[in-house]
Amino acid sequence: MNTIETLQPVLVRQFSQIIGAGNLSSAYIFAGADGTGKAALAQWIAMRLFCQNVQAGKPCGKCPECQRVLSGNHPDVVWLNTDAKSIKVDDVRAMRQEMSKTGVEGNRRVFVIEDAEKLTAGAENSLLKYYEEPVPGMTIILTTAAKNQLLPTIRSRAQVISFPQPPAARVKEALVAAGADARLATVAANLTADTDSAQVLVADEQFEKRVTAVLQLVTQLSKHDATAFVAVQTTLLPLAKTLQEQTQTLALLGLAYADALNQHYHVQAPRTFGNDLAILALAEQTGARLSAGLSAVLTAEIRLGQNVSFQSAVEALVLQLLEG
Repeated sequence: MNTIETLQPVLVRQFSQIIGAGNLSSAYIFAGADGTGKAALAQWIAMRLFCQNVQAGKPCGKCPECQRVLSGNHPDVVWLNTDAKSIKVDDVRAMRQEMSKTGVEGNRRVFVIEDAEKLTAGAENSLLKYYEEPVPGMTIILTTAAKNQLLPTIRSRAQVISFPQPPAARVKEALVAAGADARLATVAANLTADTDSAQVLVADEQFEKRVTAVLQLVTQLSKHDATAFVAVQTTLLPLAKTLQEQTQTLALLGLAYADALNQHYHVQAPRTFGNDLAILALAEQTGARLSAGLSAVLTAEIRLGQNVSFQSAVEALVLQLLEG
Protein backbone atom coordinates (compact mmCIF):
# COMPACT_ATOMS: atom_id res chain seq x y z
CA MET A 1 0.00 0.00 0.00
CA ASN A 2 2.82 2.42 0.87
CA THR A 3 4.32 1.66 -2.54
CA ILE A 4 1.45 3.23 -4.50
CA GLU A 5 1.31 6.19 -2.12
CA THR A 6 4.97 6.81 -2.93
CA LEU A 7 4.70 6.03 -6.63
CA GLN A 8 1.58 8.05 -7.50
CA PRO A 9 0.99 10.45 -4.58
CA VAL A 10 -1.12 12.90 -6.62
CA LEU A 11 -3.55 10.22 -7.80
CA VAL A 12 -3.79 8.72 -4.32
CA ARG A 13 -4.59 12.15 -2.88
CA GLN A 14 -7.21 12.80 -5.56
CA PHE A 15 -9.00 9.49 -5.01
CA SER A 16 -8.84 9.95 -1.25
CA GLN A 17 -10.73 13.21 -1.70
CA ILE A 18 -13.17 11.73 -4.24
CA ILE A 19 -14.06 8.80 -1.99
CA GLY A 20 -14.24 11.01 1.08
CA ALA A 21 -16.76 13.23 -0.69
CA GLY A 22 -18.77 10.23 -1.88
CA ASN A 23 -18.14 11.04 -5.54
CA LEU A 24 -16.55 7.83 -6.79
CA SER A 25 -17.62 7.18 -10.39
CA SER A 26 -19.17 3.96 -11.65
CA ALA A 27 -16.45 3.35 -14.26
CA TYR A 28 -12.78 4.21 -14.68
CA ILE A 29 -10.07 3.42 -17.18
CA PHE A 30 -6.61 3.53 -15.61
CA ALA A 31 -4.28 4.19 -18.55
CA GLY A 32 -0.51 4.22 -18.45
CA ALA A 33 2.66 2.29 -19.12
CA ASP A 34 3.38 -0.96 -17.34
CA GLY A 35 4.74 -0.48 -13.85
CA THR A 36 3.05 2.86 -13.18
CA GLY A 37 0.86 1.45 -10.40
CA LYS A 38 -2.51 1.05 -12.11
CA ALA A 39 -3.50 -2.22 -10.43
CA ALA A 40 -2.00 -1.07 -7.14
CA LEU A 41 -4.21 2.03 -7.11
CA ALA A 42 -7.28 -0.07 -7.93
CA GLN A 43 -6.45 -2.21 -4.90
CA TRP A 44 -5.88 0.90 -2.78
CA ILE A 45 -9.33 2.22 -3.77
CA ALA A 46 -10.94 -1.08 -2.78
CA MET A 47 -9.21 -0.98 0.59
CA ARG A 48 -10.21 2.64 1.11
CA LEU A 49 -13.86 1.76 0.45
CA PHE A 50 -13.97 -1.18 2.85
CA CYS A 51 -11.39 -0.21 5.50
CA GLN A 52 -12.67 -0.28 9.08
CA ASN A 53 -10.04 2.14 10.33
CA VAL A 54 -9.49 4.89 7.75
CA GLN A 55 -6.72 7.23 8.85
CA ALA A 56 -6.24 10.67 7.29
CA GLY A 57 -8.26 9.56 4.29
CA LYS A 58 -6.16 6.44 3.74
CA PRO A 59 -6.86 2.75 4.42
CA CYS A 60 -5.00 1.31 7.38
CA GLY A 61 -3.91 -1.81 5.50
CA LYS A 62 -4.15 -3.88 8.68
CA CYS A 63 -7.82 -4.38 9.52
CA PRO A 64 -9.61 -7.59 8.45
CA GLU A 65 -11.27 -5.82 5.51
CA CYS A 66 -7.98 -4.45 4.16
CA GLN A 67 -6.32 -7.82 4.64
CA ARG A 68 -9.06 -9.56 2.67
CA VAL A 69 -8.63 -7.10 -0.19
CA LEU A 70 -4.86 -7.56 -0.14
CA SER A 71 -5.15 -11.35 -0.17
CA GLY A 72 -7.74 -11.33 -2.94
CA ASN A 73 -10.39 -12.88 -0.71
CA HIS A 74 -12.88 -10.04 -0.34
CA PRO A 75 -16.25 -11.20 -1.73
CA ASP A 76 -17.17 -7.71 -2.96
CA VAL A 77 -13.89 -7.09 -4.80
CA VAL A 78 -13.77 -9.13 -8.01
CA TRP A 79 -10.53 -9.22 -9.99
CA LEU A 80 -9.74 -10.53 -13.47
CA ASN A 81 -6.21 -10.88 -14.77
CA THR A 82 -4.76 -13.45 -17.10
CA ASP A 83 -1.53 -14.35 -18.86
CA ALA A 84 -3.49 -15.31 -21.97
CA LYS A 85 -3.06 -13.19 -25.09
CA SER A 86 -6.74 -12.23 -25.12
CA ILE A 87 -9.70 -11.98 -22.77
CA LYS A 88 -12.74 -13.55 -24.40
CA VAL A 89 -16.47 -13.58 -23.68
CA ASP A 90 -16.18 -16.80 -21.69
CA ASP A 91 -13.42 -15.28 -19.56
CA VAL A 92 -15.64 -12.42 -18.36
CA ARG A 93 -18.79 -14.53 -17.94
CA ALA A 94 -18.16 -15.18 -14.24
CA MET A 95 -17.53 -11.49 -13.64
CA ARG A 96 -20.74 -10.53 -15.44
CA GLN A 97 -22.65 -12.97 -13.25
CA GLU A 98 -21.17 -11.31 -10.17
CA MET A 99 -22.10 -7.87 -11.53
CA SER A 100 -25.72 -8.98 -11.71
CA LYS A 101 -25.78 -9.82 -8.02
CA THR A 102 -26.10 -7.56 -5.01
CA GLY A 103 -23.15 -7.07 -2.70
CA VAL A 104 -22.36 -9.94 -0.36
CA GLU A 105 -21.68 -7.74 2.65
CA GLY A 106 -23.06 -4.37 1.60
CA ASN A 107 -24.03 -2.20 -1.35
CA ARG A 108 -20.49 -1.33 -2.42
CA ARG A 109 -18.73 -3.54 -5.02
CA VAL A 110 -15.51 -3.15 -7.03
CA PHE A 111 -14.66 -4.96 -10.27
CA VAL A 112 -11.18 -4.78 -11.79
CA ILE A 113 -10.01 -6.07 -15.18
CA GLU A 114 -6.26 -5.81 -15.71
CA ASP A 115 -4.69 -5.40 -19.18
CA ALA A 116 -8.10 -4.55 -20.61
CA GLU A 117 -6.61 -4.02 -24.07
CA LYS A 118 -6.69 -7.84 -24.26
CA LEU A 119 -10.50 -7.81 -24.23
CA THR A 120 -12.00 -9.01 -27.50
CA ALA A 121 -14.73 -6.88 -29.04
CA GLY A 122 -17.23 -9.52 -28.00
CA ALA A 123 -16.03 -9.46 -24.40
CA GLU A 124 -16.21 -5.66 -24.28
CA ASN A 125 -19.69 -5.63 -25.79
CA SER A 126 -20.84 -8.16 -23.21
CA LEU A 127 -19.89 -5.65 -20.50
CA LEU A 128 -21.61 -2.67 -22.12
CA LYS A 129 -24.87 -3.17 -20.22
CA TYR A 130 -23.13 -2.32 -16.96
CA TYR A 131 -21.69 0.87 -18.47
CA GLU A 132 -24.99 1.97 -19.99
CA GLU A 133 -27.02 1.18 -16.87
CA PRO A 134 -24.66 1.69 -13.89
CA VAL A 135 -25.58 -0.24 -10.77
CA PRO A 136 -25.58 1.95 -7.63
CA GLY A 137 -22.55 1.25 -5.47
CA MET A 138 -20.68 -0.62 -8.21
CA THR A 139 -17.37 0.61 -9.65
CA ILE A 140 -15.67 -0.97 -12.66
CA ILE A 141 -11.96 -0.30 -13.17
CA LEU A 142 -10.14 -1.29 -16.36
CA THR A 143 -6.34 -1.01 -16.38
CA THR A 144 -4.57 -0.72 -19.71
CA ALA A 145 -1.32 0.27 -21.34
CA ALA A 146 -3.15 0.88 -24.64
CA LYS A 147 -6.42 2.69 -24.02
CA ASN A 148 -7.02 3.35 -27.73
CA GLN A 149 -7.46 -0.39 -28.25
CA LEU A 150 -10.61 -0.29 -26.12
CA LEU A 151 -13.95 0.19 -27.86
CA PRO A 152 -15.01 3.86 -28.14
CA THR A 153 -18.32 2.92 -26.50
CA ILE A 154 -16.41 1.76 -23.41
CA ARG A 155 -14.06 4.76 -23.38
CA SER A 156 -16.92 7.23 -23.68
CA ARG A 157 -18.70 5.79 -20.65
CA ALA A 158 -15.74 5.75 -18.28
CA GLN A 159 -13.48 8.37 -16.74
CA VAL A 160 -9.97 7.96 -18.12
CA ILE A 161 -7.26 8.45 -15.51
CA SER A 162 -3.77 8.88 -16.97
CA PHE A 163 -0.89 7.45 -14.97
CA PRO A 164 2.31 9.44 -15.46
CA GLN A 165 5.65 7.67 -15.60
CA PRO A 166 7.16 8.27 -12.15
CA PRO A 167 10.72 9.64 -12.00
CA ALA A 168 13.52 7.28 -11.03
CA ALA A 169 13.80 8.84 -7.56
CA ARG A 170 10.17 8.02 -6.82
CA VAL A 171 10.52 4.48 -8.16
CA LYS A 172 13.49 4.05 -5.85
CA GLU A 173 11.46 5.32 -2.88
CA ALA A 174 8.71 2.84 -3.68
CA LEU A 175 11.20 -0.03 -3.92
CA VAL A 176 12.85 0.90 -0.63
CA ALA A 177 9.43 1.26 1.02
CA ALA A 178 8.76 -2.31 -0.10
CA GLY A 179 11.97 -3.48 1.59
CA ALA A 180 14.57 -3.32 -1.19
CA ASP A 181 18.22 -2.43 -0.60
CA ALA A 182 18.61 1.31 -1.27
CA ARG A 183 21.76 0.97 -3.42
CA LEU A 184 20.29 -1.76 -5.60
CA ALA A 185 16.95 0.07 -5.78
CA THR A 186 18.70 3.16 -7.18
CA VAL A 187 20.35 1.11 -9.92
CA ALA A 188 17.13 -0.71 -10.83
CA ALA A 189 15.12 2.52 -10.89
CA ASN A 190 17.57 4.13 -13.31
CA LEU A 191 17.79 1.02 -15.47
CA THR A 192 14.05 0.71 -16.08
CA ALA A 193 11.13 3.11 -15.80
CA ASP A 194 8.84 0.12 -15.24
CA THR A 195 8.29 -0.23 -11.49
CA ASP A 196 7.14 -3.82 -11.81
CA SER A 197 10.32 -4.73 -13.70
CA ALA A 198 12.41 -2.84 -11.15
CA GLN A 199 10.81 -4.86 -8.34
CA VAL A 200 11.74 -8.07 -10.15
CA LEU A 201 15.32 -6.86 -10.55
CA VAL A 202 15.93 -5.99 -6.90
CA ALA A 203 14.65 -9.42 -5.89
CA ASP A 204 17.00 -11.19 -8.32
CA GLU A 205 20.36 -12.29 -6.89
CA GLN A 206 21.76 -12.57 -10.40
CA PHE A 207 20.99 -8.91 -11.03
CA GLU A 208 23.00 -7.90 -7.97
CA LYS A 209 25.87 -10.06 -9.23
CA ARG A 210 25.70 -8.37 -12.63
CA VAL A 211 25.86 -4.94 -11.03
CA THR A 212 28.91 -6.01 -9.01
CA ALA A 213 30.57 -7.52 -12.09
CA VAL A 214 30.04 -4.37 -14.15
CA LEU A 215 31.53 -2.18 -11.41
CA GLN A 216 34.52 -4.53 -11.16
CA LEU A 217 34.98 -4.22 -14.91
CA VAL A 218 34.78 -0.43 -14.62
CA THR A 219 37.53 -0.53 -11.99
CA GLN A 220 39.74 -2.58 -14.31
CA LEU A 221 39.05 -0.24 -17.22
CA SER A 222 39.88 2.83 -15.15
CA LYS A 223 43.29 1.25 -14.38
CA HIS A 224 43.85 0.19 -18.01
CA ASP A 225 44.08 -3.33 -16.61
CA ALA A 226 44.29 -5.89 -19.43
CA THR A 227 42.62 -8.50 -17.22
CA ALA A 228 39.37 -6.68 -18.05
CA PHE A 229 39.40 -8.65 -21.30
CA VAL A 230 39.67 -11.92 -19.38
CA ALA A 231 36.83 -10.82 -17.07
CA VAL A 232 34.47 -10.82 -20.04
CA GLN A 233 34.75 -14.60 -20.31
CA THR A 234 35.19 -15.46 -16.64
CA THR A 235 32.65 -13.08 -15.09
CA LEU A 236 30.33 -11.31 -17.52
CA LEU A 237 29.41 -14.14 -19.90
CA PRO A 238 28.23 -16.54 -17.15
CA LEU A 239 25.98 -13.78 -15.75
CA ALA A 240 24.50 -12.74 -19.09
CA LYS A 241 23.15 -15.79 -20.87
CA THR A 242 19.88 -14.43 -22.25
CA LEU A 243 19.46 -11.49 -24.62
CA GLN A 244 17.63 -9.58 -21.88
CA GLU A 245 20.50 -10.12 -19.44
CA GLN A 246 23.05 -9.17 -22.08
CA THR A 247 21.19 -5.98 -22.97
CA GLN A 248 20.91 -5.19 -19.28
CA THR A 249 24.66 -5.68 -18.75
CA LEU A 250 25.55 -3.24 -21.52
CA ALA A 251 22.97 -0.78 -20.21
CA LEU A 252 24.59 -0.94 -16.76
CA LEU A 253 27.99 -0.23 -18.30
CA GLY A 254 26.50 2.71 -20.19
CA LEU A 255 25.01 4.11 -16.98
CA ALA A 256 28.41 3.76 -15.31
CA TYR A 257 30.06 5.83 -18.05
CA ALA A 258 27.26 8.39 -17.87
CA ASP A 259 27.81 8.69 -14.11
CA ALA A 260 31.54 9.10 -14.64
CA LEU A 261 30.97 11.85 -17.21
CA ASN A 262 28.71 13.73 -14.82
CA GLN A 263 31.27 13.31 -12.05
CA HIS A 264 34.11 14.46 -14.32
CA TYR A 265 32.30 17.65 -15.31
CA HIS A 266 30.73 18.19 -11.86
CA VAL A 267 27.22 17.97 -13.28
CA GLN A 268 24.59 17.97 -10.53
CA ALA A 269 22.46 15.10 -11.79
CA PRO A 270 21.06 11.95 -10.17
CA ARG A 271 23.63 9.16 -10.19
CA THR A 272 22.84 5.51 -10.84
CA PHE A 273 25.79 4.28 -8.80
CA GLY A 274 26.08 7.17 -6.36
CA ASN A 275 29.65 7.83 -5.26
CA ASP A 276 30.89 4.31 -5.89
CA LEU A 277 34.69 4.21 -5.92
CA ALA A 278 34.72 2.53 -9.33
CA ILE A 279 32.86 5.49 -10.84
CA LEU A 280 35.07 8.04 -9.09
CA ALA A 281 38.17 6.30 -10.46
CA LEU A 282 36.76 6.16 -13.99
CA ALA A 283 35.87 9.86 -13.79
CA GLU A 284 39.60 10.65 -13.57
CA GLN A 285 39.91 9.90 -17.28
CA THR A 286 39.67 12.78 -19.75
CA GLY A 287 36.25 14.00 -20.77
CA ALA A 288 36.99 13.07 -24.38
CA ARG A 289 37.87 9.52 -23.42
CA LEU A 290 34.75 9.15 -21.28
CA SER A 291 32.55 10.48 -24.07
CA ALA A 292 34.16 8.10 -26.54
CA GLY A 293 33.66 5.28 -24.05
CA LEU A 294 29.97 6.01 -23.65
CA SER A 295 29.60 6.16 -27.43
CA ALA A 296 31.37 2.81 -27.75
CA VAL A 297 28.98 1.21 -25.25
CA LEU A 298 25.99 2.52 -27.19
CA THR A 299 27.49 1.12 -30.40
CA ALA A 300 27.90 -2.27 -28.71
CA GLU A 301 24.21 -2.19 -27.75
CA ILE A 302 23.30 -1.52 -31.38
CA ARG A 303 25.54 -4.37 -32.57
CA LEU A 304 23.90 -6.73 -30.09
CA GLY A 305 20.54 -5.77 -31.54
CA GLN A 306 21.90 -6.63 -34.99
CA ASN A 307 22.49 -10.24 -33.93
CA VAL A 308 26.21 -9.87 -33.21
CA SER A 309 27.01 -12.30 -30.39
CA PHE A 310 27.28 -10.81 -26.92
CA GLN A 311 30.80 -12.20 -26.50
CA SER A 312 32.02 -10.64 -29.74
CA ALA A 313 30.34 -7.30 -29.01
CA VAL A 314 31.70 -7.03 -25.47
CA GLU A 315 35.21 -8.25 -26.26
CA ALA A 316 35.50 -5.68 -29.05
CA LEU A 317 34.09 -3.04 -26.71
CA VAL A 318 36.52 -3.80 -23.90
CA LEU A 319 39.50 -3.73 -26.26
CA GLN A 320 38.35 -0.33 -27.53
CA LEU A 321 37.86 0.99 -23.98
CA LEU A 322 41.30 -0.25 -22.92
CA GLU A 323 43.01 1.34 -25.91
CA GLY A 324 41.02 4.56 -25.50
